[in-house]
Amino acid sequence: MLRHCVQSARRQQSGGLRWCSSLASSSVDHNNDGRQSHHQKAAAAAHHQFTKRHFGISRHPDPLAKHGSINAVDDDDDIADSGVAARVTADDLEYGEIGEANAMSLQMKAMSSAWQDDNNDNGDDDDGSDLFDSSDFGRGGDDDGDDDMEEDPADAEFHARQQQIKEELDQRTGRLWTDEWIISEEEWLSNKTWDDIEEWTPKLATRKSLESVKVFEGGVPTLQQLSELDLPPSLSVHPGHGSPKQYATHRKKHIKSRLKMAIQLSIHDDLQKILQMESWSDKQEAVDALFEVIEDRVREREPVLGKQPEFGAMVENGLEQVLRMVQGRMRGAASKVDDASDDAAEDSDNTDGEKAAANEDSKDDVLNVVGEETAVPVFMDVANVKNAPNSAFLAKSNDSGIPNLIFPLNVHHREGVGRMVEEWELAANKETRRIMMRDATKVIASKIVDATNCCDSSVSDSEKGAARVLVTGKRGVGKTAALAGIVASARVSGHIVVYLPDGDRLRRHGFYIEPCNHRKGLYNLPMIAQEFCEQLLTSHGDDINKMTASEETMKEFLTNDQIKKVVKKANENEEESEVEMPLTLDKLLNVGSESSSLSSGCYLSVLTTLMNQTEKPFTIVADEFNCYYDHGHYFHMDYDEDVKKAIPLNKISIFKPFMDAMGLYPTIAGNDISCDDAVDSSQAMMKWGSVVAAVSESKAVRRTFTKSLTESANALAENENPVNVVEVRRFSNVEVQHILYNFEITGIGRLRFDRGTTTLNPEEVEYLRMVSGGTGQHLMDACMIP
Repeated sequence: MLRHCVQSARRQQSGGLRWCSSLASSSVDHNNDGRQSHHQKAAAAAHHQFTKRHFGISRHPDPLAKHGSINAVDDDDDIADSGVAARVTADDLEYGEIGEANAMSLQMKAMSSAWQDDNNDNGDDDDGSDLFDSSDFGRGGDDDGDDDMEEDPADAEFHARQQQIKEELDQRTGRLWTDEWIISEEEWLSNKTWDDIEEWTPKLATRKSLESVKVFEGGVPTLQQLSELDLPPSLSVHPGHGSPKQYATHRKKHIKSRLKMAIQLSIHDDLQKILQMESWSDKQEAVDALFEVIEDRVREREPVLGKQPEFGAMVENGLEQVLRMVQGRMRGAASKVDDASDDAAEDSDNTDGEKAAANEDSKDDVLNVVGEETAVPVFMDVANVKNAPNSAFLAKSNDSGIPNLIFPLNVHHREGVGRMVEEWELAANKETRRIMMRDATKVIASKIVDATNCCDSSVSDSEKGAARVLVTGKRGVGKTAALAGIVASARVSGHIVVYLPDGDRLRRHGFYIEPCNHRKGLYNLPMIAQEFCEQLLTSHGDDINKMTASEETMKEFLTNDQIKKVVKKANENEEESEVEMPLTLDKLLNVGSESSSLSSGCYLSVLTTLMNQTEKPFTIVADEFNCYYDHGHYFHMDYDEDVKKAIPLNKISIFKPFMDAMGLYPTIAGNDISCDDAVDSSQAMMKWGSVVAAVSESKAVRRTFTKSLTESANALAENENPVNVVEVRRFSNVEVQHILYNFEITGIGRLRFDRGTTTLNPEEVEYLRMVSGGTGQHLMDACMIP
């Protein structure tokens, strides 16, 4: 078929035949000498003006046009003065008279000249061997047009610049330059199935990761132990988040630290020589010489800092401080050596080798001007707790593998809570559930311990207190993980904990709301209260089975008829004479979990009893706390006859106790939350325990509401009963490195099988830190995809 087409084309060229087309066109004449005809030259001149076809609705580039600049002619272009024939449309070709001088005819002649063959003009050779000659094909038959094939100087310069950029990129290393998603042909043709994929084992983790990650020995520390851990600081506040002065202070401190390190490394050998000199003049000359060369040495180690305008003065001041520090340590070391020599004189067993080793250690202490090693993060393992609480339930895990120590934290079937639980679900190692303890977690624990004295068994009732903490931070920095760590540590410390991890769901999905007949102006959410009763009974039923609720406390929230029903349900299997009053808290919770009409009164009776007792510390932890100050979702005509105003959440009975205890009433909120009907925070707070609340940046809450809530908390920071505001900041470089180590050990994402390719590559670690911005959620997402 191809051969037939080639032969037909060549016959058309040599015999002057018309082009096979449904459109009318003029014949193409050729000179015997192989040169272009008059019409062909005119077509070559007009070629650049008509590089696009105009057939009414189509303006596609001509596939046979020369390579070069495209001069598109629009409808409003004036080409009459250019000496070029008018544009031909499909209507002209269909109905008009076509002459040899029109543009379309010239274009078709120019196309036909591409099929000419200078070596065979008679068309007898039909083998088509020279049809696709690279020297003539596609040149429009212009044998004399060598000038048209010369590359434009601008194009040559452009291609040279492109080649230079390509060579520069090929020399670069790191991510985004050679990291292409290419599936080789061998991989496409391989017959591997899912069963052929390598099974993950803990042995795949590198030795560096196993040695670097530090897990708390007992699994989960107590609040006292957590407050005493040596943990590295988080990254400073970003300057764009409203604290530029704080960030500037951090940067100055960081620059001084780097200069101090560079100076120590640059003068270490010289200091050793100076310390061995006996003459004071020689030491002075050596120090003077050191000042002459120190700037160049430090500049080589810190080329970026070397561009600072006052770099020389900074280095000289730093060197002076280092030398003064060494001199001070020498004096201290000399006094220690004298004391050691006195002890050695009394102890005759001291050998010369031991004395020499002691002298070397003292010399190392003198030269070590940087100080001790920086602290490293510590992980708690909530799935392997040695000092587990007395509750058998808290020592187990649920069907999803989430430890009950942080119950009821779980992945909701519609709305997930943070990303910490997702990390555990994606991990290959199901035997461990780790949470990194950070400086913010340590601060929260310190505030609770200092205010409550909850970890001292011999503390008196007068020394027992309560703490209020509000946790803030940007989205994805680890607020949910910090609260989960506090919940686990508090339960290990013996606290009774009410954990509300999903405030956004509670403030919207309460099923239905009804007025509280016993307490005017308040409203009940029976289904949510029933859920709370079940959760508290499940997690701490063994801790409260000996505590009782007084009849006076029950009458505050239940009518006399409701109290009788509660007593009947609690003792329905016992004789009337065996009914005991007051009821224990576990029986009240059991009744509330089974009856929606009695759930609100039972839960509030238990909650009030726990907040007013001093037998065990009681802690309430509420995540997504700013959602309670957003626009309301509960309406009732008893509150507003037109049912246009939402009911404030501090008027809903189950939320009122801990909202009154926090005592935060921002000036800007989505509903009418005010302190008019609220109980004073000093009276609403528990006698022994704490309330820890955290805001959420991932929920649909207006930013001004969250900001106003934080400002109201900061305003109460200096009160007698302060609200401690703790900010969870982004991960530092050390924390990012140890998180990646932990990801490799637990088998998460692409770190599962890379055998240290990521964690042992500084460029890869820096890339992940850069793309994540020091945010936990983004860091995990970056580790999912290669």
